[in-house]
Amino acid sequence: MKKIKVGTAQINNGFAGQYYLPYSIGILHAYFMHNSNKYNSYEFLPTIYKREPLNDCVKKLENCHIALFSSYVWNEKISLKIAEELKKKDPNKFIIFGGPSVPDNTDGRAELFLKKHRFIDVCVHQEGERTSFMLLENFPNKIYEDIPNISFLKGDKYFNNPNIPRLKTFEKAPSPYLCGVFDDLIKQNPQERWLASWETNRGCPFSCAYCDWGSATNSKVSRMELDRVFDEMDWFSKKKIEFIFCCDANFGMLPRDYDIALKAVENKKKYGYPHVLSVQNTKNARERAYKVQKLLAENGLSKGVTLAMQSVDLHTLKEIKRDNISIADYQELQKRFTKDGITTYTEFILALPGDTYESFANGVSDVIQAGQHNRIQFNNLSILPNAEMANKDYVTKHKIETIKIPIVNPHGSLDETPEDGILEEQELVISTKNLSKENWIKTRVYASISEFFYFNKLLQIPILFMHKLTNKSIRQIFEELICLKNNKKFPVLSSIISSIHDHAAAILDGGAEFRLKKDWLGIYWPPGEYEYINLLRKKEFNKFYDECKTYINTNIEDDKIKKILNDCILVNKKMMRLPFENKDENIITKYNILETFELMKQNANFEIKEKDASLKIIKSDFSFKNWDEWMREVIWYGHRSGKYTCKIIEINSENKKTLIKNKEGSNIIGNSFIV
Repeated sequence: MKKIKVGTAQINNGFAGQYYLPYSIGILHAYFMHNSNKYNSYEFLPTIYKREPLNDCVKKLENCHIALFSSYVWNEKISLKIAEELKKKDPNKFIIFGGPSVPDNTDGRAELFLKKHRFIDVCVHQEGERTSFMLLENFPNKIYEDIPNISFLKGDKYFNNPNIPRLKTFEKAPSPYLCGVFDDLIKQNPQERWLASWETNRGCPFSCAYCDWGSATNSKVSRMELDRVFDEMDWFSKKKIEFIFCCDANFGMLPRDYDIALKAVENKKKYGYPHVLSVQNTKNARERAYKVQKLLAENGLSKGVTLAMQSVDLHTLKEIKRDNISIADYQELQKRFTKDGITTYTEFILALPGDTYESFANGVSDVIQAGQHNRIQFNNLSILPNAEMANKDYVTKHKIETIKIPIVNPHGSLDETPEDGILEEQELVISTKNLSKENWIKTRVYASISEFFYFNKLLQIPILFMHKLTNKSIRQIFEELICLKNNKKFPVLSSIISSIHDHAAAILDGGAEFRLKKDWLGIYWPPGEYEYINLLRKKEFNKFYDECKTYINTNIEDDKIKKILNDCILVNKKMMRLPFENKDENIITKYNILETFELMKQNANFEIKEKDASLKIIKSDFSFKNWDEWMREVIWYGHRSGKYTCKIIEINSENKKTLIKNKEGSNIIGNSFIV
């Protein structure tokens, strides 16, 4: 008897030449393997796990009887095209689509989807294990009336079967890693370095309007057995998986999460793997979140703690149903991690309903002033198919306008751009009731300016000193820099700001979010990183700092503050890690800039003293053979590990007098100072 052949596709993006094991397909396969009495009658073909030419994908699946696709925004169009071509070749092929990009039945979206793509036989909604099992068990019988969680057409008549409650336990849904589902895939592709997705629990009690995870589940969390979780970690370590992405929506929410993090630490010490365990921090449970993230960071398993604030505007948080998440918790975590020297990253989403240019700009400024000096990750808002934000009523209420733009990943390779012309797209929000298109551009420019000048560290020291010594907010300083756009007195600064503005406008016309220059590693760069590389490639680094010095001397009236800021520019310029510079360098400052800067970052009391300080800039710890190596190691890989800047050691200093100090008992933001 011929076996029923099952073809599967979960096409994932590559990151630095590494690909995720196709976990979503794997859990369906493992469930069927564990529960079917007819498993030996089926043959599961190797999963298509990465983007390949269309014809190659079709060829790999053309002999299967069943084709099962896991659909996401980054693979939807290519998956649909493969399925369409398969159906043309064989009208009897049974094609199943599931995954986050399969729309649910809200506003009739599932029916429209099926009628547009009639080559799809069945759409699976929500969890897929039990539903896919039933569909495969019934094959070739195509009577679906008793199968839950699906939509399908009979002629022009649309059917949507009710969803069943989500899994509460996972005894019948075993781990694909431990079942051996991926063993053959790994053996057949020895050239690949694999990444892993990992569930220790499933579900999310929150219902953020922009998210299709919480919106889809809005449920209590179901937990995998702890023995299974620990065994999976052992599997990752023995398979030498360097990077694990934990899919849990709120890691640290459960008391046992600390034990899971501790297991990862123990395995890294024992096996050398994993190198990184990336987790999505719990929204609340501040103390546990702190302990978990501190443990991961101190043991080198975290490149930085993500603080997913998205906005600090209370009206905006209410509109996106995130007002039940404590901003105070984030602020306290930020303060504690900064004190511990643990790197953090704050996430902001641009163009959220309710947000204005003013609330966004103030939010960025406030977060920096509260202690975020490493990075804010700015994400443009796009609408996911099953998020509440996609609903017609929500769109109408907030007057949301979107455009289709191509999906390109930050640091995604040009080599991944498909030759078949099938480009994946996202639905980008470009205006709302509270944010016009013009202000979208203004907001995008503000975000990129803060990225370039502050978070890429090019002017971080003088900007922070200027804020502390002049009582100007960070927002005011950024906006004054933006105003240099057409100022002929500052051609380098003007050119950078104009370029950032032009790129923001180009996005609004349907352009890519990130910038590509083929001979710069052939990858897409965030706009701030692009401008930094361009500054050096054009050999305008020295001119940039000359203009910054002139700008300060022109706009600061107080001579003492002016001299301090000039010292800041000197230190900031010398500490930048440049290509082809690998000899340590000594500089002398007139003030205790380094000491004061560290205190300012911690929002601690400080005294600026007039003294000769000898600083040693350590440049010999890294060397780069060429531009490509520098761009890869410093700008791409290095911005999270501190390679943007060199280490600085204070050799000796001679105190002269206290020039500026905090007013006693003052709060940090909005301080007055005695000069």
